Amino acid sequence: MSERDYNTVRNLPLCQLSDPKYLYLLREFAGHMAPPCVAEALMKWLSHL
Repeated sequence: MSERDYNTVRNLPLCQLSDPKYLYLLREFAGHMAPPCVAEALMKWLSHL
C-alpha cells in the first residue's frame, strides 16, 4: 500500500466507507496496516457488504 493510498483510507469519512472504489484499499489496510482490533472489525464489516 502506497503512502497516498494509506492517507486516503485514513481520511475517509464514514459515509464513504462503503463506496466500491475504496473497498480494495480498505481490505488492504485491514490486512496489512491496521491494528488487530481495527482489522478484525473492518474485515467483519466488509464481509457483510
